[in-house]
Amino acid sequence: MFSKQFGWLSLIALVLAGCSGGQPAAQAPADTAAAAIPELASFSPADLKQGKKLFAANCGRCHVGGQTYGTYGSTDVNLSFARLSESTPPRNTVDALIDYMKKPTSFDGKTDLIKTGEHASYEGLGDDKLRLIAAHIIKEGKSNPGWGKGKNIR
Repeated sequence: MFSKQFGWLSLIALVLAGCSGGQPAAQAPADTAAAAIPELASFSPADLKQGKKLFAANCGRCHVGGQTYGTYGSTDVNLSFARLSESTPPRNTVDALIDYMKKPTSFDGKTDLIKTGEHASYEGLGDDKLRLIAAHIIKEGKSNPGWGKGKNIR
């Protein structure tokens, strides 16, 4: 009787194992917007989510939806990819944005915004957090049509 029950249990186990299809466990879904941006290939979905949170906590007060409020008195200066590309020097890469966050300058690159009090200092954040914030800005700038308009925040 024991061998008959063992035989049935073995058969059921084999059938169930065959039904699983042998597929690996599902991984976290990739961020499809970020996947289309080669520069962001090294950032995981968790990295980009953390970058979004860091942006909201450290930049969101003045840059809601990638727009600039309160510091320049102008809505022409924003974080859209086009405007980042037009600044002097261009700020349209992760490394260039990290440089900017360490030493913020006016759109024409001539005025130190820390000295004038027009920009917060991110000295205490460290390169890892600045890198995540920069990745978020690049992702939104390249994939979100409302980014830089102060609307359509994801």
